[in-house]
Amino acid sequence: MGVLASIFGLGLFGMTGWMCPVIWLVIWLLVGIWVYRDAESRGASGVLWLLVVLVLGIIGLIIYLVVRPKGPSAPPLI
Repeated sequence: MGVLASIFGLGLFGMTGWMCPVIWLVIWLLVGIWVYRDAESRGASGVLWLLVVLVLGIIGLIIYLVVRPKGPSAPPLI
């Protein structure tokens, strides 16, 4: 058993009990950030799509990918 495992009282696979949900959370936060930024760049409501994806999960992501605007919005004219 390694030093960290003996300090925290973890066996060989003891860390997977808390690491899997943490990794899953980090992945979904990154997906949410990407959806927000992508929606904003395409002229859609980033907050709305962020909430849809976070609440509905993979179904929300699929819905976003199907209905999102086709290209980035044009830069504002000065």
